[in-house]
Amino acid sequence: MAAETSTKASTLRLGMCEVCAAKEARYACPKCEVKTCSLPCVQIHKKELDCDGQRDRTKFVPLSEMTSREFMSDYCFLEECTRYAENRKTDRCKRFTHDQKNLPVAQHRMRTAARKRNINLRLQLENFSRHKENTTYLNWKLGRFYWRVEWLFANIPLEEQHTRDVARFVDERCDEEVTLSDLILKYVDLQQETARDQRKLLANHQTAGIDQLSFWLRAEGVRRSSTRCYRLQATKTLGENLAGKTIVEFPTIFVTYDPKPPGGHEAIDSSDEMDEEEPITTKTKPGATPIAEDADEPHDVYHDLAAAFAGEDVSEPEDDEEFEALYREHVEL
Repeated sequence: MAAETSTKASTLRLGMCEVCAAKEARYACPKCEVKTCSLPCVQIHKKELDCDGQRDRTKFVPLSEMTSREFMSDYCFLEECTRYAENRKTDRCKRFTHDQKNLPVAQHRMRTAARKRNINLRLQLENFSRHKENTTYLNWKLGRFYWRVEWLFANIPLEEQHTRDVARFVDERCDEEVTLSDLILKYVDLQQETARDQRKLLANHQTAGIDQLSFWLRAEGVRRSSTRCYRLQATKTLGENLAGKTIVEFPTIFVTYDPKPPGGHEAIDSSDEMDEEEPITTKTKPGATPIAEDADEPHDVYHDLAAAFAGEDVSEPEDDEEFEALYREHVEL
């Protein structure tokens, strides 16, 4: 009898059903708080209001209106957020949201060698497709880069444009000491097998000849980089052309037979302002001079030495002398 009285009092408190308006309401939607009397009315209200019936757990509730129910709900919500964050830490593909501070030895060597050549080499995380495709190789003993180069031939014949706007070719390892004109010769010189195989696709470029071709490096690290490119010199080596540029994994070079950038792109000067991050400065005492540090450079002496020499045969006298010189340099610092 008491339970029946309590149920009747609660239904009267909710009022009439807001869907059919014929019966007393028995339920209140946790999300939109619409009062309903039965399952059909609940389904109608969900369909009309596009409501999923789930309470908005982040909805603002004034402190004066909060009850033990709201406090417990917030506590459970925070616990779920903590578990979600912990699970993300165990997922290798989602562990980092920025470049790794301590790169593998091979990648650290490549970036250090590129910096010595005045090339800002940016390496992506291991789950990025561009990083997986990169076959750039640094011959440490010869001190020479062998770049993966992506060639994009623009101005292809009209009959071929229904399938693609540019013709894409990839060279796995291009010697940095070779000029662009020599590297592209395999696609232009009809005495080369690759040029003969692609004669229909690259007819315009082969007809123009190597002297009429112009080379454009896709810009990285500058404002509006997606529509801008650098003019390269065909008579200079690949390494000389990349100096002073930002490269993400490997260079992408457009090849045209017009002295202007490919469609949709504009030429920029290498002196244009770069969109680089500000150097990190360490906190110092008042009156002391702040010291700028490269956020990507490891500062541990042992890590530097290991990154420079680990995994190589250092038994040769010249390697021993270089190791000792590098060690003395770090000790003096």
